[in-house]
Amino acid sequence: MRRVRGGAAAWVSASLLLLAGCGIQASEVVEAGGPAVVPVVPDQLERMLLFFVGPDGRPIPVARPLDVTDVPSPTARTLDALLGGPTEEERAVGITTRLPAAAKEIEVVPADREDSGPGREAGAPDAVRVTTGFAVRSLDAAAVRQLVCTAAHAEDPEGLVKVALTGSDGSLPATACS
Repeated sequence: MRRVRGGAAAWVSASLLLLAGCGIQASEVVEAGGPAVVPVVPDQLERMLLFFVGPDGRPIPVARPLDVTDVPSPTARTLDALLGGPTEEERAVGITTRLPAAAKEIEVVPADREDSGPGREAGAPDAVRVTTGFAVRSLDAAAVRQLVCTAAHAEDPEGLVKVALTGSDGSLPATACS
């Protein structure tokens, strides 16, 4: 009798395992859009986010601490830090800049309505215009991305503000950080 119970228990256990997997079909990976935007810690009140160029040529965000007297960090001050280039420690790990050296003349103002986009909350700028003392139309894509992403994240923690660039050689249309 004991042998029958042991065999029956094993049979019931095996049957339950087989039935538990019944009806579940394999599926492919589902694409659900771009990567998630994760806030950099510490928050915007404690740091400024600068975009440089990494060793692979792609944009790389670098968080730098803010002096308590700088809070909140004005966008122009953040862009001045960007134009100052990477620190020695940042350069040592391969971080570079594609922006011209010693170009410190920056002005940031809300952009014209044609540069803006729908969907921003009331009071938040849709776009800003960054005016520099150097030519912007001749900058390569990485340099433009450095300016746009740094300004966008200085204006909005998620970087959703569009940025129009104006330089000594004309203007570039407003673009988002991507």
